[in-house]
Amino acid sequence: MFYLSTLFYPSYILIAFIIVILTIPQKDLKNYFIYGVLFGGFGDVVVVGLFQNVLHIICFKNAGIFNVLGENLLSPPSWILTVMIFLRFLPLQKLFQYAYVLGFAVFSVGYGYLVHNVGLFDFKPWYYPFFAYLTFLFWWTTITWVFVRTSSLIRNPI
Repeated sequence: MFYLSTLFYPSYILIAFIIVILTIPQKDLKNYFIYGVLFGGFGDVVVVGLFQNVLHIICFKNAGIFNVLGENLLSPPSWILTVMIFLRFLPLQKLFQYAYVLGFAVFSVGYGYLVHNVGLFDFKPWYYPFFAYLTFLFWWTTITWVFVRTSSLIRNPI
């Protein structure tokens, strides 16, 4: 179990990084990265700060060498890459965007359970899955709303 919990985030980051490199054109990487840092990395720090340190609903554990101030140091980079992938494949049509955001919120809850089962994350039993889903739904909706209104990348089809 030690190796699984130690290698989980580095493995996820490696796989997500490969997906980013293979799917996002080099000329667009910087723009996607900015959104990833703002909404993925910084968003993760804010959400974890609120939900872990203020509300005590979630907590990171067993982070080992990656433990920094009670958070797993590799969680924000994981979210940066995930947001970049999310935005790269965001559909152009509104109806599909709604379905995409709803689906990604489900994916996020599933990812939370996965990180929990690996032993890196814990939460209050009443929070998952319903309230976690609402949290992720709000997060992905906000990311989509800001991206659609501020980015020229949304106008460039895949």
